[in-house]
Amino acid sequence: MQHFLRLSVLVCIATSGFCTAEEPADKPNDRFQQAADRTFKAFDREEEQAWQRPFFFMQMADTQYGFFSGNKGFDQEVDLVRRAVEHINRLQPRFVIVCGDLTNATPEHPRYREQVAQYHRDFSEVDAEIPLVCVCGNHDVGNRPTAESIARYKENFGDDYFSFWVGGVCNIVLNSSVLKDPEGAPEVLASQQTWLQQQLQEANAAKAKHILMFQHHPLFLAEEDEPDQYFNIPLQRRTPLLSQLKQADVRAVFAGHYHRNAYGTAGSMEMITTGPVGRPLGKDPSGFRIVTVHETGIEHRYWGMDDVPEKIEIETTSEAR
Repeated sequence: MQHFLRLSVLVCIATSGFCTAEEPADKPNDRFQQAADRTFKAFDREEEQAWQRPFFFMQMADTQYGFFSGNKGFDQEVDLVRRAVEHINRLQPRFVIVCGDLTNATPEHPRYREQVAQYHRDFSEVDAEIPLVCVCGNHDVGNRPTAESIARYKENFGDDYFSFWVGGVCNIVLNSSVLKDPEGAPEVLASQQTWLQQQLQEANAAKAKHILMFQHHPLFLAEEDEPDQYFNIPLQRRTPLLSQLKQADVRAVFAGHYHRNAYGTAGSMEMITTGPVGRPLGKDPSGFRIVTVHETGIEHRYWGMDDVPEKIEIETTSEAR
């Protein structure tokens, strides 16, 4: 059962402008290098481990510049991303996280650099006070990632897996492409698994109010034991990972990749698959998810780009699941 935000729509409308200056793809941009040393520098880990107050964040996925046109251009993606950025700047979330497939071209593709440069230009227009968290997807590191493709991603967007705390909540970002197909980088999967276990133990020891996980591929779409397919993680690696996450009391896993919405549970843990900012592949329109975090649980709802409310109001007395 989906858990919905308590929202109020106001009459006023705010707008946000965009800079059109060109920026070379290889120009360093600190905004996109916040994920470093397996953490996210915009958040002070010690300060953020304490619960403060309810907050909300925005989860996006599959901006995928170039998908509409088969990498011939990206005008439609630019329009949708710029509309998303206007919503971000008006709503002022605690942070924004984009769950993979930032570009359609993979790192070895000749159009990759220009798509990365456009992503940087557009998302640089997000209010500087709102942290922007990027997650790698299969188009960002390849369907069979290698050390080289991951290194190329890290040059442009920072670490491929890391964790950060926000207001008493531990957030863990995984490279799900090595979970999907580890053959090109088995050492990355092994290192990530060792690191993940440490993060879960530390989160429990620190008495995190919630543990949330973010990745590109859904672990599953509807049922935790559903057959292997393109859009989920193979059972060979899914089953032990789910057991690990349940044992650590992970509250929810957020993903993209499916280009439409899907929802399931594994015990008390939610598996939340969010539709695309870019090109949809089903009935769900281009949009994003707004997630409100309460001390006792979370609420979330997907919003199509044309239906986003003017303001988010959080009822501090609300008891979420």
